[in-house]
Amino acid sequence: MPTTLTLRGFDELQAELERLTPELTREAIALQQSIANETAAAVRAAYPSATGALRASVQVERLSSTSPARTFTQITVTAPYAEHVEFGTAHTTPTPAFVPQTRIGRERFTDAVIARVRAAGLVVGGDLR
Repeated sequence: MPTTLTLRGFDELQAELERLTPELTREAIALQQSIANETAAAVRAAYPSATGALRASVQVERLSSTSPARTFTQITVTAPYAEHVEFGTAHTTPTPAFVPQTRIGRERFTDAVIARVRAAGLVVGGDLR
């Protein structure tokens, strides 16, 4: 089941972020890594555990970027049956963990970056949700 995330105003936000000091950019990178790790821990805790393999398959990886103002962190669940746990099957009920926890993590990161950008004296506006 594909999921689509649409971000409006991201190009404008990125342009403003590129103007920020390198220290603030480094802070955002560290913040994203921290929130990603916390999100992965929340996903693990929310998953049922019979053998522990599903929880152990939750991974966090920082991806490279060509822009110093962009940072990407990916959370994946590599267990081949993760989708069946998340969304259920004809014989099992869904146990949503990944989708709701990653949504919360994205919102936390967005809110934290906006707060730091505003603290740096920049204006953030528009519909960010």
